[in-house]
Amino acid sequence: MGLRFFRVVRAAFLGTALTVAGTHVPAVASDGGHGVPRVRMVSGPSPFPAGCPGAALDETHVAGDEIEPAVTVNPTNPRNIVATWQQDLGFTARSDLIGSSLDGGKTWKRSTIPGLTVCTGGTADSATDPWLSAGPDGTIYFLGIVLHLGGDLINPPSSIVASSSRDGGRTWARPSTVAPFEPVNDTAMIAANSTHAGRAYAVWANWDHTYTFQFPGTVSFSRTADGGRTWSRPVVIDRPGGAALDQAPRLLVLPDGTLMTVFSRGDLATGIGSLHASRSVDDGRTWQPAVLAGSQPLPSFIDPETGDEYPQPGFPSAAVAPDGTVYVATERDTSVTAGGIGIARSRDGGRTWTSMAVSGVTAFAFLPSIAVDAHGMVGVTWYDLRNDRPGDTALTADAWFASSRDRGTTWRQKHVAGPFNIRDLPSSGNGHQLGEYEGLAAIRGRGFAAIFTAPSPLAKDGPTDIFFARL
Repeated sequence: MGLRFFRVVRAAFLGTALTVAGTHVPAVASDGGHGVPRVRMVSGPSPFPAGCPGAALDETHVAGDEIEPAVTVNPTNPRNIVATWQQDLGFTARSDLIGSSLDGGKTWKRSTIPGLTVCTGGTADSATDPWLSAGPDGTIYFLGIVLHLGGDLINPPSSIVASSSRDGGRTWARPSTVAPFEPVNDTAMIAANSTHAGRAYAVWANWDHTYTFQFPGTVSFSRTADGGRTWSRPVVIDRPGGAALDQAPRLLVLPDGTLMTVFSRGDLATGIGSLHASRSVDDGRTWQPAVLAGSQPLPSFIDPETGDEYPQPGFPSAAVAPDGTVYVATERDTSVTAGGIGIARSRDGGRTWTSMAVSGVTAFAFLPSIAVDAHGMVGVTWYDLRNDRPGDTALTADAWFASSRDRGTTWRQKHVAGPFNIRDLPSSGNGHQLGEYEGLAAIRGRGFAAIFTAPSPLAKDGPTDIFFARL
């Protein structure tokens, strides 16, 4: 959720990298600093300069602090790119915002979702975890979480809500409820069916943030068949039991219509973090038992100069190629000075998995996003600390992109943005300097739309801004 009070939660899910059979080390090439993409600002000044009177804990929010962007590309018009992010971070965000472009990302229009939070005419105090997906008819689907913050702040009541836009992200319907308020719905994600207009799928986690297991943790699923107006009764995909917690589900629609949900699991009893995948062959009505896609011990990374947590949420990012190959990207760090980006790959619909890495990444790396274009080229974005200098006052990060045209055998890197200092951001103390995820989507034809968070010197309106690059 990107919440400050979830600092302890992150220790259970840090660095869920992969260790499975068939690991190999791919080759890497570099653009050597040439062909650096043009970066364009998507966010702007906060649309809530006076705050949101009446919202609980509104005073905790920082105007102009934006994190956790997601992005999608309209399949009927590849120049129509739509992004979302958390606006004015504090005790979650004042609201989730939308940015839409009709010229391939050159210019952006910002808009709100009516009724999402108090800020936009609703009743919820705040919002978090926004996600987007585009249907084959051009409908843009939004999924997010809204919260009531007037009571329990460890397991606050939260609801999964959806909205849709039929004009390229310019205007939005009032939210419909996917899952009602309960403690604590978390890490929601939406995926449109790529061949059947009107169908979309939502997944999310729910778990006890006190770690006393007052209620069972789950990964749940719901679907719509009418363009997001109504949603099916939630179905449980996975319930881990014991001292294990599921988190950050990501749903894919495979070319044969099979649904696959991958998610992280942290077992507090064994200290093992793992990646799992579950399949449904009946449009989400039932789900097969989850299979293990990889695991490693749960590490924790602390800034040796400040005692703050390093950014390392351990959230997977997943994509499927036109031939059905599934790729999942995760952090693969071993210390504050060494790490990388791991890739789990399945070529049989998620039944079995092999592991590889984005080669050439040896520094502490975090927040990977992955996508595959129509030609099967795999793209990955992430941040790393290769240019950080221990002992100075900054924690220096850069944004990077790597692509592979041979299913991950070789990679070519490109610098996207940076360097910038992430040490002094409002959420530096809990590892949420830039949020828990960024966004990457394939553009019809060839290439990728990347959306990411950056502080100064790129940011101009508050501590951070949201940026776009075509890669």
